[in-house]
Amino acid sequence: MDTIWWVVIAIVVLAVLALLLMQMRKRSEDSRRQQASEVREEAQEDSQVLREREAHASQADAAARQARADAELKLVEAEKLESERARRGTAAAETRSEVEEKVRRADELDPDVNTGADDYRPTDRVDTRSDDTSLRDSDRMGDSEGAARSDHVADDTRRPLDGDDGDLRDRPRRDV
Repeated sequence: MDTIWWVVIAIVVLAVLALLLMQMRKRSEDSRRQQASEVREEAQEDSQVLREREAHASQADAAARQARADAELKLVEAEKLESERARRGTAAAETRSEVEEKVRRADELDPDVNTGADDYRPTDRVDTRSDDTSLRDSDRMGDSEGAARSDHVADDTRRPLDGDDGDLRDRPRRDV
């Protein structure tokens, strides 16, 4: 019977070892399940942060598209205004040429004007300003017509005629 006892003891030891191995495996699986659950919770929190960041990125993208659209509209508006300015500038230049031609003709007819002088300019003889207050208002408002009129004012430098060195600001102007 000695051998049977040894076999029984061996079977009992093997059964205990099997039970211990099964418990260790179960604890290991439970531990891994707990870790997996924690990782899933972290992933859930990270997905919420991800959704918030995606929403902010989407808002920034929408704002950028809106700003780009606004900039394109402003560019189109600026191009229209530049075209209008060019058209009005051309019209003003044509009108200036017509006025200078009329002044030149008037100066040729006027016996008091020396058109052969080296410093003769027909624009010296014309007051192209229509109204001082309209110039101030248009300059303040940035009006392109006002800017065109202020160009005339800048060129409205009066020079003495035929050796007269007096200051013309003190004398009354003779407009044609």
